[in-house]
Amino acid sequence: MKRCLFVILLFSLNALNVFAQGSASGCLLPDNKVYTNYSSLAGFRLYSSSSSAVLSNNYCSWTSASTAPCTVCFGTINVAGLMCTGAGAATVTGQEGIFTMVQCDLDRYSWFFGAAASLFGIFMIRKRDIL
Repeated sequence: MKRCLFVILLFSLNALNVFAQGSASGCLLPDNKVYTNYSSLAGFRLYSSSSSAVLSNNYCSWTSASTAPCTVCFGTINVAGLMCTGAGAATVTGQEGIFTMVQCDLDRYSWFFGAAASLFGIFMIRKRDIL
């Protein structure tokens, strides 16, 4: 009995979020990555696709108090003219700001708690020979 409760408790703690909340400063694109490395010229920033922050486990999206438009270069950045160059180079527009990770809803794990309660109920019924 104690072993069964320990296993259920162990799995339920695994489903809860125990990771620290993260934040990143940079340009957020629709792929849910915040690109952090940029080159600047005359107050204009062009972000590089070389480094980015991704969402940690159990986080669903990013949020920010305020944002402004920004551009990420998928190619080589020409610092002299602040242009995106190279074969197949492309720029993508996103939102610039300081972003904080948003936790997923606990409802996402409700099936797990229901299954654990069902298994516990079946275990108790079988132990008492009701079925």
